Amino acid sequence: MAFVALLPAFVPAFDPAFVPAFVPHAAPFAGLLPASARASAVVAKAAKRKAAAGKRKPAKPAAFDLKKAMLVAMRAHQDLWRLDPQRECSRDVYVRADGGSRFFFAGKAVGAAGRCDAASAVLLQKRAILEHARLLHPELEQMHRLSRPLQLWAAPADSEVSVARKVQALESLEGARLSRAMREDADAGATLAGFDPDQPESDGRAGFSAPPRPGGVRLPEDGVPVAPLEVRFASSVAEAEAMAAQQQEAMAAQQQEAMAAQQQEAMAAQQQEAMRKEEAAARPGAGGGMPKPVAPKVTGAASAAAESATDSGEDSGGGVVGPASAWWAR
Repeated sequence: MAFVALLPAFVPAFDPAFVPAFVPHAAPFAGLLPASARASAVVAKAAKRKAAAGKRKPAKPAAFDLKKAMLVAMRAHQDLWRLDPQRECSRDVYVRADGGSRFFFAGKAVGAAGRCDAASAVLLQKRAILEHARLLHPELEQMHRLSRPLQLWAAPADSEVSVARKVQALESLEGARLSRAMREDADAGATLAGFDPDQPESDGRAGFSAPPRPGGVRLPEDGVPVAPLEVRFASSVAEAEAMAAQQQEAMAAQQQEAMAAQQQEAMAAQQQEAMRKEEAAARPGAGGGMPKPVAPKVTGAASAAAESATDSGEDSGGGVVGPASAWWAR
C-alpha cells in the first residue's frame, strides 16, 4: 500500500489506466490517487467508449410495410387521377418474370402532371408494385423464390381489353431511370405518384388478404403481339346474355350446315354407287352368272365330215355326232 501511495510522487506523468498492468491489485486503491490522475483516467475511459461506439454496426432499416405504402399510393392516385384527364401521365402496369411468356396485370400508375412522367411514376413505386404483384399472382411469387428477377412493363391507360385481345403492345421499363432531383423530392415527402392496385373479386372480398388471381397474357418476349385474338367482352349482364344467345344461334347454324354437307356427301355416294352398278350391268356376260361356253368354229375337211355325219345320223357310239364330236375327232 505504501508503494502504491508513493508511486505518483516518483512518476509525475503517471496514468492510472496503466496501474492494473503493473500492479494487478491496484484498482481498489484508485481513490488514493490525486485528483489530476483520476481526471485523466475518466477522460481515457470516455475516449475508449467513444471509439467502441464508432465500431458498432449501423442499425437495420425498418421492414417494408406494404399495407401502409399501398394505402398512401391509393390516396395519391385518387388525387392525381383527377388532375390528368388526358391520361398523359398514366399507365397500366404489368409484371413479368425474366424469361417468362406471361404478362400479369398489376394495376394503374399515375404521376403528378408537370412534375412526374408516367415511367417515373411506375419506378417511384417499384417495390410496392412488385410486392403486390407477387401476392396477387402465385406464378410471380414462385419465380421470385427461384431468384428470377421481375420486370416492369407498361401500356397506355385503360387498355386492359386491348392487351387481352392482343391488339395493344407493352413497353418495357428496363431502360427507364429516375432523375436525382425527382428522387430527392420523393424522399422529402412530395406526392409525385400514385398507384391503384388490381384486386381480385372472385369471392366478393377485396384488399391484400384476398385470394390470388389467376391470369396473365401470353405475348412474345418483346411484348408485341403477333396476331389479334378474336375475343368479345361484355360490359353488363344483359350484354353478356345477348352475346351468349348469338353464340348459340351461330353454333346451331354451323350444325345445320354440317348436317346439310353430310347429306350431300351421302347423296353423292349413292349416285356413284348407282352409276357403278349400271356400268357393271352394261358389260358383256353380266347376266348374273358365268358366261356360256361358245363352240369353236370348225373349218376345212373336219367341218365337211361333221356335216356329212350329222346328215346321215351315223356314229360309232350309236348317237348323233355333233360339232363337238367333230372337233375332238379332228
